[in-house]
Amino acid sequence: MSRVKLFVGVILFLIVCAVAINFFSTPSKADYDDSFSEDIGGDGFLVATLNHSLKTSEKDIPDGSFKASTGDYGYYDAKNISCVDDIGCHIYIIVWKTTPDKYPFDTKDNVNQYISDYSTESKEKCFIEYSYENNAVYGIILGSEEGINFKESKLMYDILGLNKDGFDLMYTQSSPSPSVGSSSSGHYHTVVDDRYSLSRSDPGAYYDHYEYGDNYAIDDYLESEGYD
Repeated sequence: MSRVKLFVGVILFLIVCAVAINFFSTPSKADYDDSFSEDIGGDGFLVATLNHSLKTSEKDIPDGSFKASTGDYGYYDAKNISCVDDIGCHIYIIVWKTTPDKYPFDTKDNVNQYISDYSTESKEKCFIEYSYENNAVYGIILGSEEGINFKESKLMYDILGLNKDGFDLMYTQSSPSPSVGSSSSGHYHTVVDDRYSLSRSDPGAYYDHYEYGDNYAIDDYLESEGYD
């Protein structure tokens, strides 16, 4: 083999390696338009959507517990999903679905109930909901490798898309309130990937969740629906 052919072969090999490394390596940050959704439990009852984020890994994890302000709550058959957002923050969510006997819910009442709490050891937030229709409990823990102190409202209203009229914030950092609450009979979960779709599928939720007046097409539509 001539030196020229050998040199060309080495260059091509290095190019292939560089492309492969770039393809399989974790991106430093997501694009603003990136998003992904995780159907917790796989039945559509509770869905987490992380906007401006790119999923980087997912793995099953052993059963464990979350040390919250009002006690320890377990997670079972869970998985840990990692992602990076558009400013380079590394976020993770732990999600699971299990049976209601593992939690302090009153299953004799035909009403959905939930727990919202925060970790006493880190800045993680958790949300756990009992569905009497499905006779199951769904849970999620939100945290970041950088230790960002996410607001309870970000997890409940932004990521899980819960209706503010049906799910009250359960605590403040200075004075935790009782951890178990009941969602109103008219509650619903609203999870969509973009504001434009939400403005058409649920104008009221769009109006509640996002700032109003930043998109003329959406503004015109909402005004035509009576929202001003």
